[in-house]
Amino acid sequence: MIDLKNKTALEFYFADHFDTVLFPVLADIYLKENDIIRAKKVCEIGLGYNPNHAEGLYTFAKVHLVEGDLRRAEKVLITLLNTESIHLQGYIMLAGIQKKLKRGVNTIKSSWKEVLKIDPHHSEGLEYLQKLKKKSKSENKTKKKNIRKKSLGTPRPMKAEDLESLSISPKLATFTLVKVLEDQGLFYQALEVLDILEKKGKNTKRITLEKIRIQKRLPHHKD
Repeated sequence: MIDLKNKTALEFYFADHFDTVLFPVLADIYLKENDIIRAKKVCEIGLGYNPNHAEGLYTFAKVHLVEGDLRRAEKVLITLLNTESIHLQGYIMLAGIQKKLKRGVNTIKSSWKEVLKIDPHHSEGLEYLQKLKKKSKSENKTKKKNIRKKSLGTPRPMKAEDLESLSISPKLATFTLVKVLEDQGLFYQALEVLDILEKKGKNTKRITLEKIRIQKRLPHHKD
């Protein structure tokens, strides 16, 4: 029987049994002693014989994490995830690393969902998904507002051809409209507005003067 706390005993056993499933125990001891090189070597050898060893993959990921190699740690943890092993700490670590690496929202969300499958009450996982839900609602609300604005469209400025075909309501007939139409070169329409104003009993003298002035501007007008 091997004493799993005895580093020397584990070293001797590992030296004779590279294929042992106990390799993560020795690697973890090295890791705690900050002996990264030996911890890494033990993991590499052990995983060579046991590539889907969940605890071995987790320990190897921790080695990469200590080295500051987040991408390799992530890669190892994804391998762990793909073994379909139930390893809560490994999945929590993966979600944390992916957040630091600024992976896509769906990627991080997927990792936290794996955590919550094992621990439905995991506070950090629940908090992340809750924030994501609120953000999604807010974005959808903004998107709907933008769609509504877009559907309403921006009113385009009125062009001369619009005014030319404009049916003038007596309520809209004013001297200002006469001026606008005249400035657009729509002399006949301006005269039409003056006729409406005349019928409404507006300033007759001004209407007469305006008509004379506009008529002089008509094409083919002769003095």
